[in-house]
Amino acid sequence: MITSTSNQRVQWVRTLQSKRRARMREGLFIVEGTRLANEAVSSRSPAKLILYTDAVKQGEQRLIEELINLGAEAEEVSERVMKACSDTESPQGLLAVLPILSSTPPDKLSLALVADRISDPGNFGTILRTAQAVGVDAVFLSPGTVDPYNPKVVRGAMGAHFRLPIIQEQISEIEEHLGGVDVWVAEVGVGPPYYDVDWHKPSAIVIGSEAHGPSDELRSIAQGSTHIPMQGSTESLNASVAAAVILFEIVRTRGEE
Repeated sequence: MITSTSNQRVQWVRTLQSKRRARMREGLFIVEGTRLANEAVSSRSPAKLILYTDAVKQGEQRLIEELINLGAEAEEVSERVMKACSDTESPQGLLAVLPILSSTPPDKLSLALVADRISDPGNFGTILRTAQAVGVDAVFLSPGTVDPYNPKVVRGAMGAHFRLPIIQEQISEIEEHLGGVDVWVAEVGVGPPYYDVDWHKPSAIVIGSEAHGPSDELRSIAQGSTHIPMQGSTESLNASVAAAVILFEIVRTRGEE
């Protein structure tokens, strides 16, 4: 059992939790809790390391064994060490270090989402969860968007990382993937309302930064802009809510075909 927070592996895990550069260099990210660990097992994701407490071992021995079968080394740790390794105030007693697997979009896109310079990890995690729920084919991230493997993003996405292609690219490369797709930019008060857009065609929706809006580069490749009408003095919704409103409208519209 690891009982010291100075342990080399503990320090390594803490670095992966806190530093994007370390995650990119190592090609690894962390999931916490039995729910996300089960998602990893269901997707047959390779695993590198699992840390768990005695309390979790008593109730989740099968899960631990399944992660070991996926390649993970297993280390029992004290509650104190788990708290030091966790990114949450109330650790769930298990975390797994997993490889970041490369993602490629399908050859033909029916529905895509572009996250443009979204910086809030909780917001972006919710966007990924929503995108997976509605059946988005791929999510593209423009430069300046929060790291999709940030611990808060991973928690908020609730397993979307295992089912949804998440692709970080330059805008020119995103444009190539979106060839033949109608690209619409969500903007405040610009263009037709979202419910008047023809979503039956292959489509992509761009959700921009709340602080700065969509970038000029993505506007330049878009067919047009669309907006969510607001009542009263409300000017806009946060990015995750706006994405959910428009994505579920697309699903509703296509369901009427």
